[in-house]
Amino acid sequence: MPEKNDLHDKTMGELADTAHREGIPFVAHMSQSELVEAIEQQREANELQPEVQPPLPRQPSDEQATGKPTPAS
Repeated sequence: MPEKNDLHDKTMGELADTAHREGIPFVAHMSQSELVEAIEQQREANELQPEVQPPLPRQPSDEQATGKPTPAS
């Protein structure tokens, strides 16, 4: 992960690109210091979130005698 101080050396355009990559959609109204803070907060939030695993594909054995798929567990 990049050092926090690296963000302070970036231009506004670089910060906006970094913010978009981190998942911050609306950055046009932010100042440089607000962008740095938002990026740091988003990175912390991303670290705390568990990875979301995609659901497993249904197996033919998941269907009941009626032939309808069973509800996902």
